[in-house]
Amino acid sequence: MRNMTLLALVVGSATLLGAAPAADAAEKAKTVKALITAKQVDALQPDAEIWSQAPATKVSLQPAFPGHPSIVGTPRIAEVKVQAVRGPDRLFVRLEWDDASANGQLVDTASFSDGVAVQFPTNGKVSTAPFMGDAKSTVNVWYWRADGRVEELIAGGFGTATSLRTEGEVAGVGARTPKGWQVVLTRKLTGPKESVNLKRFREIPVAFAAWDGANQERDGFKAVTLEWWRLKL
Repeated sequence: MRNMTLLALVVGSATLLGAAPAADAAEKAKTVKALITAKQVDALQPDAEIWSQAPATKVSLQPAFPGHPSIVGTPRIAEVKVQAVRGPDRLFVRLEWDDASANGQLVDTASFSDGVAVQFPTNGKVSTAPFMGDAKSTVNVWYWRADGRVEELIAGGFGTATSLRTEGEVAGVGARTPKGWQVVLTRKLTGPKESVNLKRFREIPVAFAAWDGANQERDGFKAVTLEWWRLKL
């Protein structure tokens, strides 16, 4: 009996010890690590040389919660490759994904634009709801569309997104590739007072979303990360 008890303890300890690396691996799998440079850098163009030095992370996307009854269907974009560069006063985020057709020109009310967005909790806390924030904790969204529109938004729950309309803050450049899109979004670390102050953090929760216009995706009909990832700055 004593030998069996000792065996159980050994097996139990091995199980616990084996679980820790798996948990650590899961956490690392949801981390985007920025390339940090003390020098001023221009990384706005998707083909800028510095992107060949920045670590790349593949982020899986899932269908977003259909917040309106008119939203039906399944979003097409399953994955986006993410890179980041943090300079002395600015953050650049590069996103790349497959998309068979370019949809930018809105010719009528039945046409929609391709797009991509990066989202941060304005308070930097993981307790903020990861899908558009909540009444107590807002999120800061950087949003690019293939028709050339770039916006910085604040949201505190479904249907509450408001444009900050601050000139010269978030900028974005998109480029077509043989397979899809490459997009860079950038903003100063310290933005408008309602937005996230990235200068305060060395690590912050981050989430992503993407739209395929050819699939009639718009507004809440999109592919997203349903939980926070971590961006190491």
